Amino acid sequence: MLRLSWALALSLTLSALVGILILTRDLSITNDLFKDGVAQAKTIDHTTDDALRGVPNLGPADAAVNQGMPQVVGVIDALTRADQTLGTLADQLQALVDALASTDAPLAGIIQVGDSAADQANVAAGQLAQISDTLGKADAQAQLLGRRLDETLALGATVDSKLRVALLLPKVGG
Repeated sequence: MLRLSWALALSLTLSALVGILILTRDLSITNDLFKDGVAQAKTIDHTTDDALRGVPNLGPADAAVNQGMPQVVGVIDALTRADQTLGTLADQLQALVDALASTDAPLAGIIQVGDSAADQANVAAGQLAQISDTLGKADAQAQLLGRRLDETLALGATVDSKLRVALLLPKVGG
């Protein structure tokens, strides 16, 4: 759940930063256009004053208004593109949130299974130590039994050879 929260926070932060960058760029363009518009408005104001003084000055004012219109259209176009970009980003972020939310339950299951496996491994390690201890004791007993069997075999061979010699000797006293 913590990873999902971090991922969601990171994705929202990134989307906010991208949105701010887009708006900052568009606001910068809008600001430049606005300054240009202010400069043109001053020109128009002066031209209007001049026009009031004389009709021959109306031509330059009309030209200045016509010159500013494409820039206003450009601002509207930039705002429309920014709106579309933010809409697409919102859709993609929602898809990311949905995908992260759908992975929450499987991840919790995996963590639970991992914890259970670790517990079982710890229990098995204790049992393995007991088995190892028992096998060590059995090995020591088997080695002791092997030595005793070797001794018995040697004694058996000695007894066998003495019996064979005894069978070859004549009977005394009887």
